[in-house]
Amino acid sequence: MRSLRRFGSIAALVCVGAVVATAQIPERRPRLIVLLMVDQMHADYVDKFAHQWSGGLRRLVSSGAWFRQVDYPYFDSVTCAGHTTVGTGVLPWTHGMVMNEWWDRARNREVPCTEDDGASVVSYGKPVTGAGDSARPIRVPTLADELRAQLDPAARVVAFSLKARAAIPLAGRRPEAVAWFHDSGTFVTSTAFTQAPNPIVADFIRRHPIEDDVDKVWDRSLPLSAYLYEDKALGAHVPNGMSAAFPHALGGESRKADRGFYDRWQESPFSDEYLAAMTLAVASAMRLGRTDATDFIGFSFSALDKVGHDYGPHSPEIQDVLVRLDRTLGRFISELDATVGTGNYVVALTGDHGVAPLPDRLLANGVDAGRVDSAAIERAVERTLSGAFGPASYVSHIANGDIYLRPGVLDHLLSQFSVLEAVRRSLLAIPGIQDVLSRDRVAANHFDDDVVGRRLAHSFDAERSGDLLVVTRPYWSIRDAGAGHGSPYGYDTRVPILMMGAGVASGEYLAPASPADIAPTLAFLAGITLPRAEGRVLIEALPHHGDSKPAIQTRK
Repeated sequence: MRSLRRFGSIAALVCVGAVVATAQIPERRPRLIVLLMVDQMHADYVDKFAHQWSGGLRRLVSSGAWFRQVDYPYFDSVTCAGHTTVGTGVLPWTHGMVMNEWWDRARNREVPCTEDDGASVVSYGKPVTGAGDSARPIRVPTLADELRAQLDPAARVVAFSLKARAAIPLAGRRPEAVAWFHDSGTFVTSTAFTQAPNPIVADFIRRHPIEDDVDKVWDRSLPLSAYLYEDKALGAHVPNGMSAAFPHALGGESRKADRGFYDRWQESPFSDEYLAAMTLAVASAMRLGRTDATDFIGFSFSALDKVGHDYGPHSPEIQDVLVRLDRTLGRFISELDATVGTGNYVVALTGDHGVAPLPDRLLANGVDAGRVDSAAIERAVERTLSGAFGPASYVSHIANGDIYLRPGVLDHLLSQFSVLEAVRRSLLAIPGIQDVLSRDRVAANHFDDDVVGRRLAHSFDAERSGDLLVVTRPYWSIRDAGAGHGSPYGYDTRVPILMMGAGVASGEYLAPASPADIAPTLAFLAGITLPRAEGRVLIEALPHHGDSKPAIQTRK
């Protein structure tokens, strides 16, 4: 059994400080760093489902360092913000990737967080048009960037995901290979990284076409009695032709590789299996981790997130995705053992955010929950401002509770406090809204003991955030259907951190931690520094030297 020791705040600081004084960089850096993201991996999933795992997830939990009190200390708990926080070691108010999309005031339109008008799409299959993506919007270097810049020989970097906003924050600016999946049915990258498809990646995709999965059926991988929740989750929303309950035929009724198939393939464990296999093939061909360099692999599994949005966290689909991911990671880590060597790599796994329960399920159990009508938000603002200033259009856009006003409107509001308060009262009258703050108040960050206010400040970027910021009540979602995330509450912000390998001591750790701590910790193991890290080195999970005692007792 593992020994657990809870920290008092002062005792923790004293003990951690003692370890900082004596901790040393390992004599030999790991030859390979593997940073794994599981999109929407809520911390509770480890407690609920680990007893059913026997592969890679089980190995990380039982043989690695498991941080159990991990929390994103900011408001907008979404994919782009989470992946960039993990990839850089700083929070959104510093790296700038505050949401998945925001309103670009200069271009007068909503833009995806990684969009780059100066880049073009490079396709690994059918032609794809539109703007490319890059790391240019990230305001700081990533861990991968610093591994390339500071090490000699420089690290070689690869990163893959179904989402550009997941792959790019891990890859940084100059990876050897980075790719993500386009909804039209092909993997792509952009001219920000390469002018032509990477031949190793292209060869794998050519030899393993996704269309080969069109006849696959996703069914339960465990006996029916092993599942914790009802077969059809209350409030499930499946818009892409996926069946409401097991089994799920990827080809649908047509059995054709059409847009519906590509959507269903992404929302299945088979997409996770494909990403892991592609990553292993590329790593093997490039001999990552098999030279004197410290190489870097980053990849993000998206199936859990897509399933969680549609079926909710209390569904047999979520449980089955994790059972299958455990097996997929078991094969992946076993291959690292064989090719790189067990003492030559380090793996870190976390999630980019959690997820709220489906409001339908909560309401059925008597919990205050619901959906905030985003159209009602816009109507309330327009109605109040038209009454005060005259009929006109005052709202440019609303994104995840951020209200972007037309140019000059906020200044007018701030000069007339009574009108601003009238807008606030009109919004507070909408069911599910707890508070409304103006951008000047959030930017000032004078919140003292107001945890939600501080989290808003940590998610605020003057150029990209809204003018009025809506705070919903717990368990209320602005999402129109399915399960959502993006709030400052624990169900959205709590994730696990699992680390294993070279330089990591196994054990369970109850000291408070943040996903922003992962990049500084991996940088420490690699013998480099991050120029603007806001996270800390997780020294309690690293080997200790001299006479000082570790910050927490770990299993030997």
